[in-house]
Amino acid sequence: MRLHNYEVPCAVCRTSQFSTVLMIPARSECYQGWQKAYHGELVSGYYEHNAASQYICLDDNPHISGTKSDKNGKLLYWVRAWCGSLPCPPYENDALLTCVVCLK
Repeated sequence: MRLHNYEVPCAVCRTSQFSTVLMIPARSECYQGWQKAYHGELVSGYYEHNAASQYICLDDNPHISGTKSDKNGKLLYWVRAWCGSLPCPPYENDALLTCVVCLK
């Protein structure tokens, strides 16, 4: 499902079974000993926009509430790898970065 102009699905993890929640950029799987909550694409606000932003792991299979409007509030953009800022290889220039949320 395309997410353009939909409300951003909640990306906050809360669990009573695990003491640590970790988002790892540029990975699709957790390290050994960790349990995967979900994986997806790394997104962030645009660097030239006024509001502060942080990187968010947007689930590949998000639960969409069904509400849709075009209010141009806080916009999110997919994060891409750029050679020079990141070593290539293993990264591929101009490729979208994946992410995984892990529990322990």
